[in-house]
Amino acid sequence: MHSLIGEFAALSAAMLWTFASVLFTTVGRRIGPFNLNAIRMAIGSLLLLVTHYFLSGSFFPSVSNIQFFYLAVSGIIGLAMGDFTYFGALIAIGPRKTTLIYSMAPIFSLIGGYFILMEMPSLLSLLGVFLVLIGVWIVIIEREGKEEEKRNKIKGVLLGITAAASQGIGVVISKYGMLKIGNPVEPISATLIRIVVATAVIWIALLLWKKPQDIIRTFQDTYAMKLTILASFIGPFLGLWFSMISINYAQVGIASTLMSLTPVMIIPVMYFLYGEKTNARGILGVIIAVVGVAMIFLF
Repeated sequence: MHSLIGEFAALSAAMLWTFASVLFTTVGRRIGPFNLNAIRMAIGSLLLLVTHYFLSGSFFPSVSNIQFFYLAVSGIIGLAMGDFTYFGALIAIGPRKTTLIYSMAPIFSLIGGYFILMEMPSLLSLLGVFLVLIGVWIVIIEREGKEEEKRNKIKGVLLGITAAASQGIGVVISKYGMLKIGNPVEPISATLIRIVVATAVIWIALLLWKKPQDIIRTFQDTYAMKLTILASFIGPFLGLWFSMISINYAQVGIASTLMSLTPVMIIPVMYFLYGEKTNARGILGVIIAVVGVAMIFLF
């Protein structure tokens, strides 16, 4: 029974992230990836601070300086840089291709795990890496008609790969800070440290780079603000919550595999919402990539 709860939670997390990706694409095209990431991270920080207080009795966790350092670094790489480039990819090439490219994150986690955590991947995991790369390659070689679309695709693919690399490496550094130094840190506490530090870095950069009137103008876009709040709640907050439930009740490999189904779920969502059709090659690429991700997590 518990495993079924975990598996249902994992599927729910994947679906929530699917809808959040679509909403973030819409918002990002209105206010830009930098503004979107800054606002989303601020909302996520507030939600997690309140949640952490109700679960642990304190707004902010107490960890050693070295643990804080590694978790902070992982937040800057995985969230500040990773989410910014992820949103940039969403804007450039849309959620269908972006979520598929983002499925490469476990590959970078394997590489980081080998060099940082000394974790040796199995042969089946390496085969999974190969399948993910093949699946992504099948999709991104689709021909684009206009020159502008070609430039956007190159930009989007590079941003998507950067996002996947940032996420994958950020997870490894986070695991090192959580489990390899001192007393283990609870996942929600580690997540809170990561997101608060990343939020601070993003807002410092935003205030240095953007004019105050430009930032104010962004907040005056009420439609974008409503969608950002909704997407931040159902994706980074509820999605994260369900992912934690899934890992707690189901086997980690199965939970992670089910949560990686976002590239599959997004195909019918994009069709029903925007009439965007995916050809047979695109569907084949997604299936191959998801099978590869499953092999990485399960073996």
